[in-house]
Amino acid sequence: MPQSACTLCQPPDLEALVQSEPALAALWQALPRRQFSAGVLLQQAGETSTRCWQVTSGVVRLFYLSDQGTERNRSFHGPGHWVAGSLPPLVLPSPYAIEALTPADAVELPYATLQQWQRSFPRIGPPLEQALGHVFQQHAQREAELLSHPPEVRYQSFLATHGDLAPLLPQHHVASYLGISPVSLSRIRARLGMVDAARGGG
Repeated sequence: MPQSACTLCQPPDLEALVQSEPALAALWQALPRRQFSAGVLLQQAGETSTRCWQVTSGVVRLFYLSDQGTERNRSFHGPGHWVAGSLPPLVLPSPYAIEALTPADAVELPYATLQQWQRSFPRIGPPLEQALGHVFQQHAQREAELLSHPPEVRYQSFLATHGDLAPLLPQHHVASYLGISPVSLSRIRARLGMVDAARGGG
């Protein structure tokens, strides 16, 4: 799904909404600002989700972990995106982990705070829910693509959707996202006339 489908997933749009309610703007500024080093988990798989984050810098990934310890990437998210282990504000165990792929900064929004805001600022509730739910709509579309398209088409769709993040992602993480091996991804890139970067290509 193109990023433009989410009217609040870009920081200026969200900031404009927040600033439209002075009381909410003050509450937003009071939210915790978190800094995560590369490799740090924001959310463990299986851990109950009680908060979500809006990424303000860096890149994070959502990934599944099998019983055998095999990782399978679900999605990648950069500045302006919301990430959570369950659809906010549902307090449920997260089926995946959330990891900072690069050093990342994020605004942390507890689900309990979100629920309070929805009660206190009813005009804000629907568009805020749209922003928070956008990531899950992307997940559903991505899973449908993985089932219905060949790998090369999936990769082209990935580039169309995540072109801004693609240069920051090691190729083995992209291959995991597409459900193919790094070697298969290198062959696809070669057919498309793309030169593999040395970083992460193994």
